[in-house]
Amino acid sequence: MTTRKHIDDRIEAYAKAVRDRNSQAVSELFAVRFDHIVHGAGNDPENPWNTKRETDREGIRKIYEDFFAHVGEMAVEYTDRIIDVDNESAAMVVRVQTGSTVMENALHIKWNAQGKIIFFYNWYGKGAEPR
Repeated sequence: MTTRKHIDDRIEAYAKAVRDRNSQAVSELFAVRFDHIVHGAGNDPENPWNTKRETDREGIRKIYEDFFAHVGEMAVEYTDRIIDVDNESAAMVVRVQTGSTVMENALHIKWNAQGKIIFFYNWYGKGAEPR
């Protein structure tokens, strides 16, 4: 039976892959087929925070590879976690700071019985400027 700790561990595995800037490790956290939607800060292809959608691991690897290539060092926190153990899902607030850019997003992830991501919905917006 899945526990809150299992879900937290899955979130931390994703966080580690992102913090390590490891696009391959991120892609391996996803099931073979899934739904990944990012409602980003616009549609400009040059903006790493743009809107995108993907359904396979190779596509995810490329998305994260491109993101890491265009975004410098970043501090990222996965906070305010709302965990639904019965449905193997979680919602959280993600706060990202890179240089003078501050972004915040609402992230909802659902995993299958094998612990692989099957739904990933991310809604980005500009965060409050640091004090």
